[in-house]
Amino acid sequence: MSDVERNDAEKRPSIVLTASDRERLFALLGAARTTVDMETACFLREEIERADVAPDDIAPNSVVRLGCDVKFVDHADARIQQAQLVSPEETLRGRCISVLSPIGTALIGLGPGQSIHWTEQGRERSLAVLEVRVRQRDGHERSTVVGRKI
Repeated sequence: MSDVERNDAEKRPSIVLTASDRERLFALLGAARTTVDMETACFLREEIERADVAPDDIAPNSVVRLGCDVKFVDHADARIQQAQLVSPEETLRGRCISVLSPIGTALIGLGPGQSIHWTEQGRERSLAVLEVRVRQRDGHERSTVVGRKI
């Protein structure tokens, strides 16, 4: 990791991954060595390694995790977007973002109200998470909007 990359990683907000998401992300990285660009793979590895790891039963709507719906603003175009964060093979459905994409990697582990800045192909990028929603087993949705449970 270069000094610039190390400095960028140190400026990023704290993130939380569930134990199972962390395992899945390492497995995805290993399986995708030839299909993911090196910059995104390094970014994801940095995020996994610096994340705090929590049990799988943490409040499901407190952080962006695999399978959740997330509403966020991408500061590149100031648009509010909503999508489900998924593994690459699940992106065929509409409104999904692969965790192996730069935006998917930036989102993983953030909570409502958190922002992240990173460099992608020499360009500064940033986004902010507005809301996290997880569909419960009973079919109901729960969400947290910038720190408030709904």
